[in-house]
Amino acid sequence: MTGNEKYVCPLLKNPERYNPDTLNLVENLQARNYWLPCLEQMVKKFVSKAQYLHPDDPKATEKAEVCYQDFHNLLEQLTSDPNILKPLSVRTLLEFNENNLRSKYFKDAWLVQKENESTNALSQFKSRIKQIDSIKDFHSRWFEIIQGVLAGNVFDWGAKIVIDILESNKGNFGFDEATKTIQKRPWFSDKLDEFVDKLKVKPYKTCIIFVDNSGYDFVLGILPLAREFLSQGTKVVLTANSYPALNDVTFQELNIYCKKAADYCKIFERSLFNGKLVTVENGQKGPCLDLADLSAELCECMKSADLVIIEGMARAVHTNLYTKLTVDCLKLAVLKNEWLARNLGAEKFSVICDFDSAT
Repeated sequence: MTGNEKYVCPLLKNPERYNPDTLNLVENLQARNYWLPCLEQMVKKFVSKAQYLHPDDPKATEKAEVCYQDFHNLLEQLTSDPNILKPLSVRTLLEFNENNLRSKYFKDAWLVQKENESTNALSQFKSRIKQIDSIKDFHSRWFEIIQGVLAGNVFDWGAKIVIDILESNKGNFGFDEATKTIQKRPWFSDKLDEFVDKLKVKPYKTCIIFVDNSGYDFVLGILPLAREFLSQGTKVVLTANSYPALNDVTFQELNIYCKKAADYCKIFERSLFNGKLVTVENGQKGPCLDLADLSAELCECMKSADLVIIEGMARAVHTNLYTKLTVDCLKLAVLKNEWLARNLGAEKFSVICDFDSAT
C-alpha cells in the first residue's frame, strides 16, 4: 500500500453510519480528562525504554524525548481546543504518536522487544500445540484455545498495568502467569458457549483474523487458534498492520512467524502451500482498527468470509466495540486499563468474549 488508498470493509452492516471510535473525546469531557494524561504517560514511558530498545543508537533517549515533546505539545493544544484533532479519540492520538515516531527517528520502535518475545514464544510453540491436541472434548479444547488467545493478549506494551507487571517480574512473567492473571469464567462478556455450539454444528468456510500483539499473543494464542480452524477445513486469513505500531505484529512479521510455525507443524506447512492459510496487510498505521480504511486485498478476501475475529483492546474495545457485521463476528480482548474497565462496568483483566451471530 502507498498509504493513500482507503477501502471500506464489505462486511459492515451499516457502512454509511460506521464510526470506529467507541469514545468521542471531544464530547466526553470525563474521558478526555483521563485519556490525554494517560496516553502522555504511555508515550513518556518509551523515552525510558528507548536506549534498551535501540542499543546501537547512543542518541536513542534524546530522540525519543523529541518525539515525546511533540506529543506533549499536541496535548497542550488539545486541552485548550479539543477540535484541533478531528476526530479526537484514543485511535487518532495513538496514530499521531506512531506516525511521529516513524517519521522522525524510529521506523519500528519496539522491534527488539518483539523479536525477544517471539523467540521465547516459539520455543514453547510445540509444547503448546501438543497440550491442545491432548484435549479430546470439543468444548474443552476450544475453551483452552480461546483462553490462550486471551492470555496472550495480556502482553501489551501499550498498557501501563501490564508494563508494571512485566518490569517488576524481570522476565519471570510468561504465558502461564498471564493465564492465571485474566478473569476466570464466567467472563464479563461471555459468549464462548454460543460460539463453540455453532462451530460444532458446521465449520466455517473462511475466517478473517485481525491479530494484535507480537510474541506470546501471536505465537501461543493466535497461531494455535488458526491451526484449529485449518484442521477443520476452514480457510484462514491472518491480517496484520501495514506499519509498525507499539509491539503489534506487522504484515512482514506475520509472514516470518507463519513460516517458522510451519517448521514445527505440518498443518501450517501444508496450509501455506495449498493456500488455505493466507496472510494479508490490513492497511492500518496504528494499534486500533478503522474498518473504513483497509487494504484492497483484505477487502477482496473478506467478500468470501463467514467469520471475522477481532482481537485486542485497541481493535475490539477502543474501536469497533459496537460494530455490527453481516457475518458472524467474535471479539476477544482483555481489559488492561482500569478506567476503561470501570467505564464498561467491569474490572481490570476482565475478559470480553463477544460473539455476534449473523443468523
